[in-house]
Amino acid sequence: MTQIVPLGEARHLPFWRRPVTLLFLMAAAMPIAFSTWSALLNNFTIEVAGFDGSDIGWLHTVREIPGFLAVGVIAIIIFMREQVLGLVSLALLGAATAITAWFPTMGGILTITMLSSIGFHYYETVNQSLQLQWLDKVRAPKVLGWLVAAGSAATLVVYVIIVALWDTLG
Repeated sequence: MTQIVPLGEARHLPFWRRPVTLLFLMAAAMPIAFSTWSALLNNFTIEVAGFDGSDIGWLHTVREIPGFLAVGVIAIIIFMREQVLGLVSLALLGAATAITAWFPTMGGILTITMLSSIGFHYYETVNQSLQLQWLDKVRAPKVLGWLVAAGSAATLVVYVIIVALWDTLG
């Protein structure tokens, strides 16, 4: 059975159960999906799907639609806890990124882009909210810096892996 622990008492939990641990995991996981998507998408859309400049414009237009609809998070958190929505959104972003290559058509890529963008924008909205709620004012600047550093390190690791596997995976 799930036990709800007040935020003030979370510091007594094991490290892996503290809210800041979830923030660090999410801060590292998001760039893994997003950096992979952004690094590989341009080559994939041009070389495999045959996109031209107009198609790329449509792709980025569709990519920004969920950003305008991120206010919908308010309606969703009525039914779902914020941290659950953050994890679901992050999973949606990761899954959409992972299956992008299965849909090398204009319609397929636009659909997958819409799904990954929903995951990204909803995750970012909830993540910022959780950071502001869970971090006390004294430690927040330091911890926020560490979170950005964790995301940057994850991005660097992804780029190194992509470069290392570029010839191997074709």
